[in-house]
Amino acid sequence: MKHVACNFCGADDAAPLNHGPDLLLGLPGDFHLVRCRRCGLVYQNPQLTPAELAPHYPPDYLPFQQAGDAAARRAQVLRDHAIGRFCDRISRRRPTPGRLLDVGCATGRFLYAMGQRGWQVQGVEPTAHAARQARQDFGLDVAECLLEEAAYSAASFDVVTLWDVLEHVEDPKATLAEVARILKPGGLAVFSVPNPDSVEARLFGGCWIGWDRPRHLALIPPRLVAPYLAAAGLALAGIESFNGRLRLTLLSLEFWFKQRGVPEGRWRPWLTLAYSMPFRLATWPVYRLGERLNKTSIMTIFAERP
Repeated sequence: MKHVACNFCGADDAAPLNHGPDLLLGLPGDFHLVRCRRCGLVYQNPQLTPAELAPHYPPDYLPFQQAGDAAARRAQVLRDHAIGRFCDRISRRRPTPGRLLDVGCATGRFLYAMGQRGWQVQGVEPTAHAARQARQDFGLDVAECLLEEAAYSAASFDVVTLWDVLEHVEDPKATLAEVARILKPGGLAVFSVPNPDSVEARLFGGCWIGWDRPRHLALIPPRLVAPYLAAAGLALAGIESFNGRLRLTLLSLEFWFKQRGVPEGRWRPWLTLAYSMPFRLATWPVYRLGERLNKTSIMTIFAERP
């Protein structure tokens, strides 16, 4: 583990926020998140090295999970409502297909869907088994490395996306600067990140899924988004909340029960019921309000290269 300063302002003056084990995978450890007293950035300190983080990204890590054979997975992607929403958001802002790079593309589901819409797609994925799966299942061009190591030509992409990626990188400022470098003038960057100022972050405290210790190394609060982008050479074009909803709430609730030692038999049936369609429909207005106020667990940020 290593001691780190704030990635945004460089200050080494942070207040403890929360700490605990890897709740998602149930792995031991005590990982600490702090909030910079100067600018408000939330970050992990001390921070795990890449080698220490590796066990926290196993082959069955949620974004890497797959089901069925390759043909079934291709068909499933085109029916996936969430992926369709991501694609629609890109198409609304850039209706004419061009070159698109997905950073941290995992197994390539979003890339494949955009390719089916006429885009020329490429991906970057540092996890070997996920990159291999993307190539095998979807025939995608995926570089098995970090974005900064891929050495793409300047001004070579119309759109660069980072879905739930920026919070996982050691140096978000450098990653955003590289995104700006490889975007064409007028190009669009889209990235989704946890919102540490969300209602659920306050409601669930240290059990909120968005902290995701120790994988999430830095979380940018809404008020820092525009300055972060400007420092990288990008201009904020909009912030939306349209993904996550009930599933993230129930994961946070599951962590809350487990942390308090509540027997699984007492809460699991209720969580199973909460996934039912009637409950989803009943809670839909609440989540829609949260989305309009940008107070849900995930915010999606749109930025442009001037």
